[in-house]
Amino acid sequence: MKPTAILSEAWRNIATGTTRALACAGILTLIAAGTAIFDLTAITSLQHESRQWATSAAAIHIISGSKQIDPTTCANLTQTTGTTGDTTTNPIQAAGALKSNGEITLTAMPAAPLDAWQATPGLANVLGVGAREQTQPGVWISSQLAATLHAREGDDLPTTQGVMHISAVFPWTDDSRDQRLAYAIITPTPINAGQQWDECWAAINPANPDAEDLLNTTATAIPGAAPATQTKQANTMLGTNPDLDTRYRQRTTRLMLAITPIAAFAIAIMATRARRIEIADDLHMGIPRQGILATNALETLAWTLPAILAATAITYTTVRWTSGHANAITLTAIQLPALTTALITAQIGAVIAITAIHDNQLFAFFKNRQ
Repeated sequence: MKPTAILSEAWRNIATGTTRALACAGILTLIAAGTAIFDLTAITSLQHESRQWATSAAAIHIISGSKQIDPTTCANLTQTTGTTGDTTTNPIQAAGALKSNGEITLTAMPAAPLDAWQATPGLANVLGVGAREQTQPGVWISSQLAATLHAREGDDLPTTQGVMHISAVFPWTDDSRDQRLAYAIITPTPINAGQQWDECWAAINPANPDAEDLLNTTATAIPGAAPATQTKQANTMLGTNPDLDTRYRQRTTRLMLAITPIAAFAIAIMATRARRIEIADDLHMGIPRQGILATNALETLAWTLPAILAATAITYTTVRWTSGHANAITLTAIQLPALTTALITAQIGAVIAITAIHDNQLFAFFKNRQ
């Protein structure tokens, strides 16, 4: 058959409904979109756990030792790579040192002095202080203290040591996390290489035991002093390690992604077998099998491609409605391999069905027609 004849034959079959393209596309769209959204529901649930893990301060790890922490080593933890065989990422996203600096008494609260801390600049990223706020001179206070004082960023705090400008208010809720910073005033302080600090805080997300062990490198032994304590989480309410990466890779819903290619394969076989009399008649009249295969390939593509595009659009729209454009792009991309595989399996199903049909079966097909 000439290419023009193949194209015109495929077009007539599609336009007249012989191919049953609309029905096949509708069924495949429902199956593909349904399985994709079901899997994405499990993924977005894991994403929610990851966000909750980070915002609850569970990702913050602390090592304490009175004047035993090297602030420079602590700050350099963010440059570490290669833990657990991964040489491309930084397992510690932020790190900074803390040391106690006595107490500060507000003139408005003379009977309730607040703890005073000094922090290296890197602690800002651990606590969630914004980049703009980090450039402003002043002190940091928690959201709890800000609510108690009815204060906000940019306000001034009169104290017995003078007026202190609030340059940042960092989120710190009362949810089982370390509350020492809840009612305290933190003063950003440049690192002095000749001084030892009291604590090193590091944000490690996802959880990584090797990265947690790196905090021990910040401690220095002092003769006659108790050694620095082992690392601990700022909040253990959600456990020590949710292992979200493993749970993502081993999620049971990922197996459902195979349903779409299998469904496309089955639909193509059934749609082709439904036309077995027509195909056997074409073979009986001498039409080359290659021409029939080429025509059917175009007809199969005519319902599989719109179905996969529609399922992709439905998946993207659903995720974007719930979690935004960037996340929708990422999660839709996860579904694309299974969706695009359906285009191939449908063609394979059609080829198998046509190959199994022979011209000498025409009269048997005709006799047994329903």
